Amino acid sequence: MNRPSIGIRGKILLFYGGTLALVIALEVVAQDAALRAGSDFEDRLSRYHAVQGLRSSLEDYRALGERYMREGLPEQRSELEAELDSIVALSASLSRLAEDSQDAFFEARAARRGLDAWTPLARNALERRGEDAPDAYQDYAKADRIAVFVDGYLGKLLSLSLASGASRYRALAARSRASRRLALIGLVGAGALAMAFAAIFASSIAAPIRRLAEAADRMAAGDLDLEPVSADSGDEVAVLARGFNAMSASIRAMVEGLEEKAELERLVHERDIERVSMGRALREAQFMNLQDQIRPHFLFNALNTIARSALFEGAPDTERLALSLGKLMRYSLSEGGSFVSLGEELATLREYLSFQGIRFGERLAWEIRSEPGVESLSIPRFTLQPIVENAVRHGIEPKVEGGRVIVSARRRAGRVRLVVADSGMGMDAALLERLRASACGAQAVGDPAATGDATGVHGGDTPLSDAVSVGEGRPGIGMANLELRLAYRYPGSARLSLVSRPGRGTLVRISLPAVGLAGCIGGPDAD
Repeated sequence: MNRPSIGIRGKILLFYGGTLALVIALEVVAQDAALRAGSDFEDRLSRYHAVQGLRSSLEDYRALGERYMREGLPEQRSELEAELDSIVALSASLSRLAEDSQDAFFEARAARRGLDAWTPLARNALERRGEDAPDAYQDYAKADRIAVFVDGYLGKLLSLSLASGASRYRALAARSRASRRLALIGLVGAGALAMAFAAIFASSIAAPIRRLAEAADRMAAGDLDLEPVSADSGDEVAVLARGFNAMSASIRAMVEGLEEKAELERLVHERDIERVSMGRALREAQFMNLQDQIRPHFLFNALNTIARSALFEGAPDTERLALSLGKLMRYSLSEGGSFVSLGEELATLREYLSFQGIRFGERLAWEIRSEPGVESLSIPRFTLQPIVENAVRHGIEPKVEGGRVIVSARRRAGRVRLVVADSGMGMDAALLERLRASACGAQAVGDPAATGDATGVHGGDTPLSDAVSVGEGRPGIGMANLELRLAYRYPGSARLSLVSRPGRGTLVRISLPAVGLAGCIGGPDAD
């Protein structure tokens, strides 16, 4: 089975991953712009506070220095020296303000030079006052005049800084608004693009599935002249479409073959060939015709299941259905002859019941039992499958709570005994009589000279305590075909019995001669 390079799951993850990445990128760009604006604002604010702090410290120093020059207290001097060191440290921030503009550069340089001239004079005035020198106040007065000029420079610098900061803030605010607008436009565009891609993606998946469902409905209605369903999505839907097209072509070819066989049968009858010599050949042709009728009938039912699952289930179940259907088709279309081993027939039943288990879930329980050695015996192809299929379709499916199907095979007294039981809807007496009447007709066709109930359907009143329903609904192709084939293959030696109760289920028993694949009759049994 060709697996797609990128499946539906990968496309979904890629689509949502791309959309999420685009949204995250837009959000990152918007947040980055906001962070840069906030960082620039904080830097401007810190510069302003630094100059304002320097100016306040210089003002405090002048007021405290004036008192110290008058009073000369030692604790005042230590406080002035600490304030002086703080002013020197804060003066280093003037270089950052010089970057704002040319006027700010000149004002900052003037303030810095003024502080460089003021600092030694202030320190010298403090020392002279501590020594009680008579000219100490003169040095302080010189320093204070310089401090007045420095304060003026700092005031102008603050004004320039505020003006520059306000202009920069307006520019940052405008840039932030533009970034938010761009981010919003980007998000709206990303959302619209995501919706467009989502619509395209959904259409690429839903359109071929819808075409497949329509084609499946037409085929189920009997229209086999279908154009191939196209699906170029490259995912599981394309794989399903290729499988459906191949299956449709196979069914169409098989039906055409059946029509040719039917035409050949008609010509053989018209020629009125010798009765004895042509009897066996005619029975063989009729047997093969009935054998082949099972195949399209079975494939139509399986196709309905795939169509419903493709519409209502996810891709994993669809793949499992396709794989199971492939195995069933290989068994149905194989050309290994009209007889198969009982083991092959049981294996096909297991595959079919597993196939139906995907559809019914917990509503369908089943069990297949076989004795050791019995699976090597030979039986006609599709002996058990039509009975089990009718049990599921007409017995279990109409029942809300579902039911159970049991198949058993064993060998007794040189015969192989097969039992199919279900706990489905069961049949009323009228339907049961119609099935028995069709069995009597099958007996007459298979062996005109036979009498009695060698291949008839017999009733019984054995209660079905743990068993189940086969053939409910109307007598369809499955049971009628099986009765005719057993009559042709085992004239006078095959036995088929049917017991059913409405609402309790149905039990079908088949008894055939135990023949190996090489055509040898099985040996005596221990019991």
